[in-house]
Amino acid sequence: MDLWIIVIILLVIAVALIGWSFYKKDNGEAIKEEFEELSLQLLQDIYGLKNRISILEKELNIHTEEKTTSVKIHDVLKKHVITLYTQGVSTEDIANQTRLSKATINVVIDEYIDEK
Repeated sequence: MDLWIIVIILLVIAVALIGWSFYKKDNGEAIKEEFEELSLQLLQDIYGLKNRISILEKELNIHTEEKTTSVKIHDVLKKHVITLYTQGVSTEDIANQTRLSKATINVVIDEYIDEK
């Protein structure tokens, strides 16, 4: 008889805890919203800084050209590009798969050909 009383008490506690868990506020959503808000704020700040830099470059008549080099690319990504190239995949398809620019892919391929 004592065993049934313990089982019933534990069952009531379990049901109460399940009911309480439905009403408890989920902090995960709040943290996710905070993170999205913070990342949006950072993107806006970066955009504003880029605009300021471009204005300063125009005022000072500074012309910047980005040189495409494969130094910025990780070795694993370089190997992947080379593997795809040796398999006969077009540079356009490689660009779509690796999300790199065609110019960067051409630089990697040229470096690979020069090493041979």
